[in-house]
Amino acid sequence: MKCYNENLNYNLIMAQVKSNITFIIFTYNEEKRIEYPIKCFRAYGDVIISDNDSTDNTIKIANKLGATVINRKTHFSFVENTIETDFIFSFVKTDWVFWGFADDMVPKTCLELYKEISQENKYKIVVQQRKTLMYDGKTELHPGLISIKFFRKDSLDFTNNTIHQMGKFASHVKPSEVLYLPPIDEYATYHFSLETTESLISKMNLYTTIQAKSTQGKVSFIKLISNPLIVFIEIYFFNGCWKYGIKGYISSMRFAMSYFITLSKKYEIDNNITLKSIEEKFAKEKKKLLFSSPRSNIVQKLWANLLIFVLSRLHSRYKFGQIS
Repeated sequence: MKCYNENLNYNLIMAQVKSNITFIIFTYNEEKRIEYPIKCFRAYGDVIISDNDSTDNTIKIANKLGATVINRKTHFSFVENTIETDFIFSFVKTDWVFWGFADDMVPKTCLELYKEISQENKYKIVVQQRKTLMYDGKTELHPGLISIKFFRKDSLDFTNNTIHQMGKFASHVKPSEVLYLPPIDEYATYHFSLETTESLISKMNLYTTIQAKSTQGKVSFIKLISNPLIVFIEIYFFNGCWKYGIKGYISSMRFAMSYFITLSKKYEIDNNITLKSIEEKFAKEKKKLLFSSPRSNIVQKLWANLLIFVLSRLHSRYKFGQIS
């Protein structure tokens, strides 16, 4: 996917076409990835890098490629909050913005459409397919996902926003002002997810904690079993991850696992289960063991002896059966 001719002069392009779009990219130590989105977007509008105190060459590369770099106002676990949006929008001089990260790119066909939309006065929000790619750039993490990345900067309300949400439609937005693009590749945004299972675990731990705190209702035993299973079935079968073989299975299991962890943490929050409360209850049991021993009843003793008899014979046959 090539966004434009590398040899074209950027300043000449921008002089010929007055853009009404600002591309916002959020970064933290993205020296290996920041070049691609800047080169993709810079011919279609201003590029603002909202940086989270990078310690590598992210800022140097961004400046060299013609982007404007600002230091992030907040350091929340997610940037879609009113403090951050008000701060970064104060640097935006255009009506339209693209909300992205260092792993986001958009095909040229879609960028050309963005340009047309931004020069009209018809729409305020664009809803489109978001292709999240994993491992080889061909496997989709969750096929069929739609998202909002391109919008007029006054059209989304980020008040009381939660993680993985892109705000809500502002009260003045009319249904006719929302453009739904066909879910085809040339009108999709591309998210190149640079994750292995190991690197994803720490993020999953952070995100699920935030999600658990905002989850409503009680966690029942049935919900804890059924909901992750439903998530897996939806993503693997209905969203088409089965087409990608083992990689699609891994992707689907990640989502199911994330949902399970969120519900598990929600249960612990509701029941005040913390490391402190656990240790307080452990202390009571530890004190009992200091002064008395447990006593099993006759049924427990009979079952235990039968079980150990069977297991010991199986173990002996497995370990020593071929020894003569």
